[in-house]
Amino acid sequence: MNTRRKFLGAAAAAAVTVLMSPAVAEQVYELKVSSYLPPSHTINREITRWAADLKQKSNGRLILKLFPSSQMGPVNRQFDLARTGVADISYVLQGATPGRFPLTELAQYPTLIPNGKVGSQALMDIKDLLEKEYTGVKVLYFMSTPPIPLLTSTKEITTIGQMHGLRIRHPGTVYASLISALGATPVGVAPSEVADALNKGTIDGTLMSYEGAESFQLGTDLKYATAFNAGVVTFAMVMNPKSYAGLPADLQKLIDETTGNVGAKRVGTDSDEADERGLVYMRKHGVKVVSLGEADSKAYEKITSKLINDKVAALEEKGLPGKVALQRLKEAIAARAKGQ
Repeated sequence: MNTRRKFLGAAAAAAVTVLMSPAVAEQVYELKVSSYLPPSHTINREITRWAADLKQKSNGRLILKLFPSSQMGPVNRQFDLARTGVADISYVLQGATPGRFPLTELAQYPTLIPNGKVGSQALMDIKDLLEKEYTGVKVLYFMSTPPIPLLTSTKEITTIGQMHGLRIRHPGTVYASLISALGATPVGVAPSEVADALNKGTIDGTLMSYEGAESFQLGTDLKYATAFNAGVVTFAMVMNPKSYAGLPADLQKLIDETTGNVGAKRVGTDSDEADERGLVYMRKHGVKVVSLGEADSKAYEKITSKLINDKVAALEEKGLPGKVALQRLKEAIAARAKGQ
């Protein structure tokens, strides 16, 4: 009997040893991260920094493997890559899938968001209102760029009238409506194809951040930048829910602690700083930065105000809370701008 008890006791001890063995405790979890952006882009540098942070804090148990430059799929597939689990995490440009994120699109309109830091945090402040648009994924954080300028290759634009007849590349339907309202023709071109389109003359310019122009090396293809608030470009970092659920609680906590509001503030600030560097890059390449005159600036404000009101009305017609979303967004922007 004593022998049997000793055997069972030894077996139980052995079982505990296996459960507590380093091989089990140190299981490594690798997550695939998809990005359509080139390796040099600020977002991919941020993902690389985030990956190093998670690896260090998890003692090597949580690894992020980045696939930049649309290796896992084109820009308009990024959301579905994460939703279906092809990627564990992906970086989504809402403007690449028109109509899929109608309330989020409201934040992209001209004159609303003053910079990336404020915009990114304001979007997180109304996350509860936006999350229905992201069914099938876990939103890690939203991001906004600072206001984007008009970049042109052959014509200096200092009045609205000078835009008439130009073919301007846009990053989504919000910006296409602005281009049309200003008398130009919107043209859909993928970011990676802008340089080729400019060189072939199929477009005369693009709405794009200075950082984007630097990332895609457009300094030699552009000559002028009109620095008005043409709206912002918004993004979302999203994760497959099953990928998140498959992580141990301590690694889930690491994801949570490094994303959310903290992550939004960090990437928004990074975007502002990257855009400043992009502007320096453009000037080094001889790009002339100009602005609209006072009269045209006032006319521009009237045009953009109508676009926003039309968007809100269209949302309401579809049964979506356009008025509430705009009001809450404006309040969040004001609060974040006051506190920065």
